Parts: sequence; structure tokens; C-alpha cells
Amino acid sequence: MENTVAETLPESDVRFPIVLRGYDRRQVDEYVRGAEKRIDRHEKARRVAERRLAKAQVPAPRAGEPDDAAGLGRRIEKILQVAKAEAAEIKDQARKDSDELRAAAEKAVAEAEAARAETERAAQREAQLIVSRAEEQAAAIRAAHQDVLDRLSRIAGVVEEVRVQYGTEDEGAAEPDVVEAEPSIA
Repeated sequence: MENTVAETLPESDVRFPIVLRGYDRRQVDEYVRGAEKRIDRHEKARRVAERRLAKAQVPAPRAGEPDDAAGLGRRIEKILQVAKAEAAEIKDQARKDSDELRAAAEKAVAEAEAARAETERAAQREAQLIVSRAEEQAAAIRAAHQDVLDRLSRIAGVVEEVRVQYGTEDEGAAEPDVVEAEPSIA
């Protein structure tokens, strides 16, 4: 039989691994099922103990007492008193166990919520960092673009000056051959 986390660890030592958005639901469900099974086992053991106690504490008839209906009534009354006392103790213990399990579950939920919140904060910080880097890169690209536009504007100005210079010297001549050159972007 496979040992599960819920069956091998006491409630106070249970640790659930943190996954992307909180605790692993499968493992928490497994733990809860294991806790419910333990409660059922304790409940059965309690009932068996009650029966054994009732059998063990039944007073035998005394030598001087007749074993009649009156004696039987006192014995039954005594058995019922003992059973009620035992039942009250068992209920109290079951209530304590239930409260402990509830507290452990609430603690696990609180830890899961804290882990979820921390994961969310980390994701927000990461997203802000990514946006900040993207904005910086966009600003650098805009600056480079503006620099290229400025250079192209200067080149266009030089070309216009050359056109004006060659256009005014020889207005009747054919247009000069245009030599294409790559502008340097240094």
C-alpha cells in the first residue's frame, strides 16, 4: 500500500509544495481525505472502546443481592451512567480533534493565500520591469530614428545645394550623372 503525505505526517508537520498559483490542489485534497479517514478510524475505535468499557464495568451481582429485576435495573442504570460519561469524553476528544484539523486546514489556506499573494506581487514586479525595459528600448529606438531622420535631412540639404550649384552653372546642359552613394550613419 502506498504511503501518502496525509497518512505519514502528523497534522502539524504537513507542508504542501507551492505551485504557480498556490498549493497543489491534488495534494491538499489527498491530505483532507486522509484526515477524514483518520477521523473515521478514531470514531470506530471510540465505539469499540465504549462497548468494551461497558462490558468491563458491569457490576456483577453481589452475593447477598438477588438477581432480580430490581438489581438488573440498578446495573443497567450504572451501565448507562458510565456510557454517558464515556460518550461525553469521546465527544469532547472528537471536538478537539475536529478543531485541530480545522485550525490546520485554515492555516494551510492562509499559507496558500500568502503564497498566492507573494507570487502575484512577484509577477507584478516582473511585469513592471519588462514594461520599463520595453519603454527604455522604445525611447532608444525613437532617438535612433530621429537621428536617422536628422542625417537624412542634412543629406537632402547637401543634395539640394549640389543640385542648385550644378543647376545654376549650366542651365542648358543635360542633367549630370547622379552618383549614388550610401550615406554613412556613423
